[in-house]
Amino acid sequence: MRTYELQACQIATMPIPGWEIFFARNDVSMYRLSYYVWIIRGGGLTGLVDTGLPIDEADRRRLGEVVRGVDPQCVFGDIVTLDRLLERHHLEPESIDFVLLTQAITYHSGGLLRHLMPRAHVYMSRAGMMEFLLETPGHPPRDIYFTAGTWAFLRSLLIEDRLHLVDDPTEVAPDLIYETTGGHHPASAAVRVRTSLGTVGILETAFLKGNIDETHPVGVAENVAMCREAIRRYKRECDIVLADHDPTILERFPDGVIQ
Repeated sequence: MRTYELQACQIATMPIPGWEIFFARNDVSMYRLSYYVWIIRGGGLTGLVDTGLPIDEADRRRLGEVVRGVDPQCVFGDIVTLDRLLERHHLEPESIDFVLLTQAITYHSGGLLRHLMPRAHVYMSRAGMMEFLLETPGHPPRDIYFTAGTWAFLRSLLIEDRLHLVDDPTEVAPDLIYETTGGHHPASAAVRVRTSLGTVGILETAFLKGNIDETHPVGVAENVAMCREAIRRYKRECDIVLADHDPTILERFPDGVIQ
């Protein structure tokens, strides 16, 4: 049995209206979300869950335009791009073994660039990729699924056999599982990782702790039943379930470290 250290690193914040967070609630209050890059270390491996906002300022401006279209108060703050985060945690790009994307949208995939992870294997939802390629998603617009730089890198990853498009639970390493869950978007995915505190699940189909505690789907769910079932299953299978944008994680775990 292998255990890992998991660290939630906040890379941005943004307020969003409650009706986006809680399905079928007419809640116009603003709630602060935290956006994270998660660092996983153990068994001689180092990996990332998500890669933060776009590095390029023009790409971040475009992302900002889209989120402000939901509500003018939806503005990203406290931004730390992945290059700065790696420096802060003394991580060399060559040390990154794997990257697990819980969503293809550029506030999760924006830092997915060759110079920041030159040898990493990248895992993402096959369903999310197929939606991007074959359908017009509509929500969100197609141009914020990947930046141009990320799209070029994905091509290289595919050629080099380092891009893994998965739906079923996939063992990235012993006691480290990545899978598509759907619910919020077809690209929504989750991670299960064993730590000294037990199995920790990270769910992109839940925004806040309240979604998990109440088994309450997110308000912007493309498939509410799928979202609810993902929350229920992770509560059954994991000792700790974390919502992907919950700001209380840093209060519950000092420095975001779960080990």
